[in-house]
Amino acid sequence: MFAAIWQNVFYLPVLNLLVIFHNILFDNLGLAIIAIAVIFRLILLPLMKRQTEMTRKMASLKPQIDALQKKYKNNPEKLSQEQIKLYKKVGYNPLGCLVTFLPQLLILSVLIQVIRNVTDSNLDGIYPFIKSWLENGNSLTINTNFLVWDLTKSFNDISAEFGRVSLQSFYYMLLAVLVGVSQFFMSKFTQVMQDPSATGDKKTKKKEGDISAEEMQKKMSQSFTWILPFTTIFIAISAPAALSLYWAIQSFMLVIQYMLLDWDKTEKGIQNLITRYKGSGSGKR
Repeated sequence: MFAAIWQNVFYLPVLNLLVIFHNILFDNLGLAIIAIAVIFRLILLPLMKRQTEMTRKMASLKPQIDALQKKYKNNPEKLSQEQIKLYKKVGYNPLGCLVTFLPQLLILSVLIQVIRNVTDSNLDGIYPFIKSWLENGNSLTINTNFLVWDLTKSFNDISAEFGRVSLQSFYYMLLAVLVGVSQFFMSKFTQVMQDPSATGDKKTKKKEGDISAEEMQKKMSQSFTWILPFTTIFIAISAPAALSLYWAIQSFMLVIQYMLLDWDKTEKGIQNLITRYKGSGSGKR
C-alpha cells in the first residue's frame, strides 16, 4: 500500500512535472530542475513562515528565560517547569521543526528517485495524455546536457574517463564545490536568522569551565557550519550533476525565503555579521 501511495501520489506527479518543464523550457533538463527547485520552495513557504514566526516568538522570551535561569539556577526541575510554561504561552512545540523538515525530506527523496530515473532514460510512468502531447509523433527523449555538464554524470564518472586533472573533471568538481558553498551560506544564514544580534565578540570569552549550555550549542552550530559543506562536497562528487544542481539551487532558495519572510531581521543579522568580520579584520592589523 505504501509503495502504491508513493508511486501515485508523489513519484508520478513529480516525474510528469519535470518532463513538462523540460519540454516548456527549451528541452533543457537543467532549467527544468531549477524550476522544480523554485516551485517546491514556494510550496514550502507557508511552513517556513510559520517556523519564522515561532523563532521570532521564542527570541522574545529570551529576557524572561534568562531571568528564570538566574532565579532557579539551583533548582533545575523548577526551572524546567517554568520554561515549559513560557513555551506554552507562545504555542511552542518541540516537535514543530519536524513539520518543516519532513516535507523537505520527502520532496528531496522523491526528486532523487525522479532525477536518477530521468537521467537513466527511465521514463516509465509518464501520463498517456502528457506523453501524447509531448511526443507529437516522435519518441520522447530527455536532453541531459546543461551548460558544460552532462547531468547524468558525476565528477567520479568524468575523472575515470578523462583523468582527475582534466578540464572536463574541473567543471564537475566546480559544481560539487558550488554545492558545498551553498550549504555553507545556508548554514551561516540560518545562524544569523536565529541570533541576528550576535557579534561574536571574542573579548567576552569566558573560561572553558564557565561555558554555558547555550554557548556550547553555538560552538557546535559553528562547527557544523564548516563540517556540512565538506561533507556535501564529498557526496556531490559521486552524485549525478543533476542532483548537485538541485541541491545548490534549493539551498540558495532557502536563503531567499528567509530574506522574504523576515527582511528586518535578515538586514540586522547581515549588518552585525559584516561588523564582526570588519572587527576581526582590523584586529589582525
